[in-house]
This record gives sequence, C-alpha cells and structure tokens, in this order.
Amino acid sequence: MKFETNQSEFLKLLEDTWPPGKVIHFDNWTIRISNGAGKRASAISLEGVWEEASFIRLKKFLKRLGKSEIFMIYQSGSLFEKELNNRNYQVFDKSCIFEISVSELIKNEPPPISMFSIWPPLEIQKQLWNSNGIGWQRQAVMNRANQIKTSILARWNDNPVASAFIAKSGNVAFLHALVVEQNFRRQGVAQALIRHAGQWADRNNCARLMVVTTEANAAATSLYTSLKFQLVNKYHYRIPEA
Repeated sequence: MKFETNQSEFLKLLEDTWPPGKVIHFDNWTIRISNGAGKRASAISLEGVWEEASFIRLKKFLKRLGKSEIFMIYQSGSLFEKELNNRNYQVFDKSCIFEISVSELIKNEPPPISMFSIWPPLEIQKQLWNSNGIGWQRQAVMNRANQIKTSILARWNDNPVASAFIAKSGNVAFLHALVVEQNFRRQGVAQALIRHAGQWADRNNCARLMVVTTEANAAATSLYTSLKFQLVNKYHYRIPEA
C-alpha cells in the first residue's frame, strides 16, 4: 500500500496528537507556542504563499511575543525555504515520517513481552520518560491531547523497560515518545511495543500507524524499516544563524 501525506494533513495529525500549548494564526503563518516541549509543538509553519512583507510583519510580531524563530519546512526546495536560506537560516533536525498499514503491522503476534495500555501514565512511566529526555513539558503535551489516546508500558521480568504515547486522529494512530531503557535495547522490546501499538490502533479503527524520527537517529530508522514502515515524507526546521 502506497501512502501519501501532504503538509496540511501532517500538521493536522500533529495538532491532534501532539498539541501545542497555544496556537496563533498571523497572516498565512501558524505560530505554535509550547515552551520546553520541543520543536514539533513550537514550530512556525507557512500555510499559504510566501510574501516578504508578511514575513517582515511576522518577525516583528514574534519579537513582541518573545517567541523564537523555529520554522518547519515540509516541502524542501520551496520558495519559502529558498528565502530562508538566502537569509542564512540554518537547517536543523532533518526528520523522517514513516507509516504502515495497521493490518500489515499486526499480521504477526508480538513477542512474549508484557504490554499494558494505561491512561493516565503510571509514575514509573514518567520516570522512564524523564530519564530518556522526555521531560514534564513534553509529558504535558500528552495530557493536552483531546483525542482517543493511551500510553503503553512494557515490562520484562517485572521490570518496566519501555514506554510510549499513542493518540488517534481520524483513521491514523500517531506514536510518540517511544523510549526503551538502555540495558534492554536491541532485544526486541521496541518492536514488541510497536506491534502492541498496532493492536491498539486496530481496536480503535485506525487504518494507519505513523511515527516520526530524525535522520540522525539511525537506530530508530532501522527499527521502522525492519517492521516494513514506508518513508512517506521528510521535513526539517530552519532557525536563524547564531
């Protein structure tokens, strides 16, 4: 099955499943504000045609807000990106969007690792996230999501070894914040958790499961490829030159 995910659909999926604390619409720009919650919930996107006068107004508005300039570029090579490049905005966090059909993902039974769908997350999951770079600001994003959602906890020999967050938007389940304890990596835990996520998605009438990772995260890219996820698009950010 061949998937296609355009910018407007992707941004809607993100807004539903990883929502910013506040959204401001200014001319053709969408400004997301989520202090400390990462770039996905804090980026600015252009959802119309590039206009230099509008960009100048935007910069003045952001300065009044005290908001950092973090632009999401979904269409590489667009006029918007060329204009930012001419202004010495630097590329940051090249990212990959992967998808798989839920029916394909759940064809095989997950390995015998105990998995639990839990909401709200347990304290041990919060500790797992905290120790793996998913702090309280990102955990607050999960709480803000108003869609059907859950967390997933993996246990091995009664030890909590992995945690993730998944939420539904339309017929898509979006998996976020997947972390595995360092001593249990490369032992099939992440694969088992993703297959469990597929079962949750199936129970909630989702046809597709989506994940995002940075190009630099070779381990995650290898994981999704091994599970037959398709690379459906890429995006990155541009920030002002330091």
